[in-house]
Amino acid sequence: MKKMLKTSHDNKSSINILPLIDVIFFLLVFFMLFTTFRASPEGLDLQLPSAETVVEQPQENIVVNIDEQGQYSLEGDIMSLDEIRAEVRNTALEDGEIKEDLVVVINADENVSYQYLIHVMDGLRQEGIYNLALAAEREI
Repeated sequence: MKKMLKTSHDNKSSINILPLIDVIFFLLVFFMLFTTFRASPEGLDLQLPSAETVVEQPQENIVVNIDEQGQYSLEGDIMSLDEIRAEVRNTALEDGEIKEDLVVVINADENVSYQYLIHVMDGLRQEGIYNLALAAEREI
């Protein structure tokens, strides 16, 4: 008799997890490389070094004053906003270019409305002057 061929069909299925591990590793590396790490909104707590040979860079400052009534003055002379813009522009121009080290300091009374500050800042920016600073008194 013929031997009966016995065929067994073992249908054991197996899951090949190597591609899954590759995909997970790729995602891990991707997120590590392209995730931005944010600092706290307060900033970093740093103790900056001090130097004994500090040399201050000379900066040219123009001070625009605004009193409580909203009057503008430059170097003690009361002027309109257009006159302030023209005077600052003439002072700021050097060989047809705005001086880069020029800083316009706006010294406004603490009771003045914000609209006066914004008018000055907008007017100076329209003239191409972007280095602006607001003056404040230091509390002791």
